[in-house]
Amino acid sequence: MHANNRDSLDLALCRECGGRCCQASPGTWVDPERFFALFFAGQRLTVEQLREKLPALGLVLWEKSGVPMPAPRSLTSGCAFLGPDGCRFSPAERPCQCLALIPDPQTLDQAQGCLCQLPKEFNRAAARQRWQKYWQMF
Repeated sequence: MHANNRDSLDLALCRECGGRCCQASPGTWVDPERFFALFFAGQRLTVEQLREKLPALGLVLWEKSGVPMPAPRSLTSGCAFLGPDGCRFSPAERPCQCLALIPDPQTLDQAQGCLCQLPKEFNRAAARQRWQKYWQMF
């Protein structure tokens, strides 16, 4: 599964909305191979190695589900990579969940919150399953 849902990415709508999804929570990289290709030239790392290297990238390991998954740091304002001009990641580097999000223009009609939808194959359960399978190979 490659997060190649970039057809649904609507940067103009995201700018207009101000990144409400990003204000709520950072997305995760669902595809371990894509993550390691982007940030570590495809090198496979153990959980311990990754834990040591992520802070320098502004990333953390989310372990709430019992399975470590890399994600941007979360601040009280949301994703640490959400700046005044939008996401500081290039579209090619963004977490799989961010790329897969299907924008909903009705979000703009709300005072707060996000109505955008995340396809099932990119939800937290799918991410947890893929990362668990990845970590079991070590």
